[in-house]
Order: sequence, then structure tokens, then C-alpha cells
Amino acid sequence: MSKWLASGTRRDICILLYGEEMPAQKLKSALQDRYDRRIDPEQFRAALRALEDTGHVEKRVDGLADVFSLSEAGRRGVERQYEWFEQRVGGE
Repeated sequence: MSKWLASGTRRDICILLYGEEMPAQKLKSALQDRYDRRIDPEQFRAALRALEDTGHVEKRVDGLADVFSLSEAGRRGVERQYEWFEQRVGGE
């Protein structure tokens, strides 16, 4: 497994970005909704930086907002994670 998927937060950020792009605040809100708890802003920013540093997430600036999307490597990582999950849960 890729190191970047070892963190649940990084993995879940990539899952939320699969097939779309999101401003950082919307992404953080979606993650908080999923976890049903507040996410520490510094922990969230560190997770995004780590994903950028490994090339799994790309950032662009749109006005005042940073907007994030998956890179090709990030997309492949999510798909591999999904396949593994499906094998384990689907009983294949």
C-alpha cells in the first residue's frame, strides 16, 4: 500500500476529490461531515500538503480560494484502494 493511503485523513481527502475538484474549505467541511466531528485546521492543511508533496493532489488558485483536485497518481491510488476494499468486503 502506498504510504499516502496509510493515513485515513489523506485517503478520505482523495476519495472526496475523486471525479471533482473542491475549494479547501468545502473539502474540509465534507470531511468533517463524514467524520461527524471537527477537524483540526493544521492537521487538515498538513494532510493536503503531504498529498501535494507526493503528487497525489494538485492545487490551483481561484480568486482567494485554493482549489484541489486529484492528480493521475491520486486517481489510480483511490481506484486501487477501492479494488482492495471490494475484494475484502465483496468476498472475492
